[in-house]
Amino acid sequence: MNAGEILELNTFLAVAREGRFAAAAVRLGVTPSAVSQSIRRLESRLGLRLFTRTTRSVALTRDGEALLLEAGPALDRLAGAQRALIEGRRDAAGRARISVPAVAMELLIAPVLADFRLAYPAFQLDIIVEDRLTDPVAQQYDAVIRRGDLLEQDMIARRLSADDRLIMVASTAWLDARALPRHPRDLAADRIVIRRPRSGAILPWSLSRSDEAVTMRGASSLVVENAPAARDYALSGLGVALLARAFVEEMLADGRLHLILPEWNAPLSGFYLMYIHRGHLAPPVGDLMQRIMHHSALRPRQNTD
Repeated sequence: MNAGEILELNTFLAVAREGRFAAAAVRLGVTPSAVSQSIRRLESRLGLRLFTRTTRSVALTRDGEALLLEAGPALDRLAGAQRALIEGRRDAAGRARISVPAVAMELLIAPVLADFRLAYPAFQLDIIVEDRLTDPVAQQYDAVIRRGDLLEQDMIARRLSADDRLIMVASTAWLDARALPRHPRDLAADRIVIRRPRSGAILPWSLSRSDEAVTMRGASSLVVENAPAARDYALSGLGVALLARAFVEEMLADGRLHLILPEWNAPLSGFYLMYIHRGHLAPPVGDLMQRIMHHSALRPRQNTD
């Protein structure tokens, strides 16, 4: 069924319910002549007479009553779906799917999620926590959160957090069991390294201080899937992890973790919310973005140089 046929059925429904061509025209915002022509086209296409017309009134024929019985509820459902979509955007009902790395879930979303749910109880936010890079279109995501160095050119990006630094951390138990390292290469056997989710390759450690740089590649004694796992193992005294300072600030503050070779570190891009079409971001998701930005205040992290 094409758009013209749906328009004819909608005109038929208006005439059937109003009982007059003129009243149906007012309801539809068109001229009585346009209504009359639409009904004639519909009757011609169906090969049926749908209305009995007199100079004072319009009445449905038996065929018209049968069409009203079938087409009326279907068109009402179609109109209802459109109203639900519009009212859902206005009243913050509806849903959205967003892909979020585990670190961003903990740092950005978790602190504001309770208040967001109170503000939008009818909005269904489907959060997929994953560290692998997925195709937002293929996965039907409304938005994704990624580091700034992973942005895609054909997507709109809005910054959510300040840039950070990668630092090396370990627990008191690890420090008590060995001599302090003097260079990152001294940690070759104690690095807790992270495997890339898609390729399985080990993320290298690229660090610098002043005008000196070092890159350590390959597996170490402990390989994990993501930053939360690396942090947990470091807290357990099993090695040294290279993590975003924001992700371990609380542990550094309360003494559960300690900086290792603090003069060695690396820049790390902040998080961004990315989405495809300008104007298609659901208002509640836009508000979630504002809440995240307000909570993080885009504040710069402490300098570890």
